[in-house]
Amino acid sequence: AWAQVLKSPLLMGVVSVTALQGAGQFVLFSYFAPILKQTLGADATALGLVWGWFGVCGLLGNMLVSRYIDRMGASQMVLLTTSLIALSLLLWPLGVTLAGLALIIVPWGFGCFATNSAQQARLVAMAPALAPGSVALNSSGIYVGQAVGAAAGGWLLAHEAIAWMSWAGLAMVLCALALSLAVDRAQRRAPAAFNA
Repeated sequence: AWAQVLKSPLLMGVVSVTALQGAGQFVLFSYFAPILKQTLGADATALGLVWGWFGVCGLLGNMLVSRYIDRMGASQMVLLTTSLIALSLLLWPLGVTLAGLALIIVPWGFGCFATNSAQQARLVAMAPALAPGSVALNSSGIYVGQAVGAAAGGWLLAHEAIAWMSWAGLAMVLCALALSLAVDRAQRRAPAAFNA
């Protein structure tokens, strides 16, 4: 199963989407505390509230995805959740107050954790027999993406380029969207790729 997953451009494309999503988010997500302290003067209480709010949005996003994914389909849900993340990253520079930022991170919170669930459902639907390997590899993709994003964000933070962090993250998330669409198109052209 592992060999088949690694040899499949479509399955590896989906795993790459996961890695790009993680990288794009963790450029900024890894450094919420220093960024919010520096740009908004947030104290420990404010940071705790932001993290808590983000977590509540994440829980709601996962609940909504599990409710509607069968209706929409996993690929469409991945596009929706990834687009929500991109929207928050696009609007991030407008978050000049904690209240404004709390509104801006709502779409991101809805999409952040839910997109991983949708990606796993997508992999299972694409190749049920290969799901143990593809889902495990997808988990690795999450962590690779987080490491790359955190490294990129750390470099930007160290070089006093906080203003570029959301844009760098957005660029990676847009690459994830483009790749996700390309995988969908390729799968439509070869729908029987895993039926052998």
